[in-house]
Amino acid sequence: MQFNFAKPALGVVYNTTMSTPDAALALAMLYGFEGKKEARVGALALTRTSLGAAKFCDIVNRFYNGTSPFINSNRVLPVGLDADAITPSDAPMVKAVLDRPQYSCGVSKVSDTSEIRALMRNALTAQNEGNAVIVLSAPAGRLLQTLQLPTVRESVAAKVRTLVISGDAPDVASARQLLAAWPTPVVLCGNEIGNALKFPASSLDKEFAWSPAHPVVDAYRAYQAMPYDAPSQDLAAVFHAVHPDSGLLKLSEPGTIEFADDGRAEFKPSPGGKHRQLMIDPEQQAKLIQTFVEIASAKPVPRQQFRRPSADADAAKTDAVKKETAK
Repeated sequence: MQFNFAKPALGVVYNTTMSTPDAALALAMLYGFEGKKEARVGALALTRTSLGAAKFCDIVNRFYNGTSPFINSNRVLPVGLDADAITPSDAPMVKAVLDRPQYSCGVSKVSDTSEIRALMRNALTAQNEGNAVIVLSAPAGRLLQTLQLPTVRESVAAKVRTLVISGDAPDVASARQLLAAWPTPVVLCGNEIGNALKFPASSLDKEFAWSPAHPVVDAYRAYQAMPYDAPSQDLAAVFHAVHPDSGLLKLSEPGTIEFADDGRAEFKPSPGGKHRQLMIDPEQQAKLIQTFVEIASAKPVPRQQFRRPSADADAAKTDAVKKETAK
């Protein structure tokens, strides 16, 4: 007898501050990939941000996965929060969502979140070999500390196919140490990528119109005075992490990522380098933006509800098997 097991969806660990529109849109993109069964949110890890950002992530998760009391534990995504560096106030885009009563939230205090290093470690442990990616769009310190935990470096080497770094480094020393110690390929998604790929605000009234209240749309509108087109840097980082062979984004020749003293990320080509940089093909620019909009605005896909067959159904199935065997 042969068994055909479908390959598990790629696990994505997203380490973010969740304080800009592209972070919220990247989260929507991840749920879009989940609906297509191309990836799943392995962990959301929040660094140097507020408790409200954790509430926002929980709201978005429930928005996409439903609020039924019968949701199983695999659909209640734990949010990791850096409890040692919580900011006292919420970002405007986060506060706008928290102030709307129609959204369901299961986070009310820090103890409702997960310890960030343990969350990332456990998320990586749960992945199949070569079937995880990490997107870093936050200070690198907590990811570095996670890498330094017992056995984690071995898990990363076996299970993480790529670390994608989005943008500059607020904590230069930690970022430099992380690059020096990281055992798998690293790709830089620089600021120029986000600035070249602006997410069209016009799509909020069109492609997202299927829901009268959408937390990601509310966050986008509250970030600054509308209309504006937000840079899509984290969207590009997440898209490449999930679809590195799409052909819509190009990779540079090998080189080295370096962080200047002011935190700016720089890529220096070098034949012996272990890093690469994302680049845009101008001919694919419009298609990239269209693809970002399509995935980020995708409707939640209803989950199948599995119910145990009734006693009568079990008996009928048993009788059918007996009759087939007697032939």
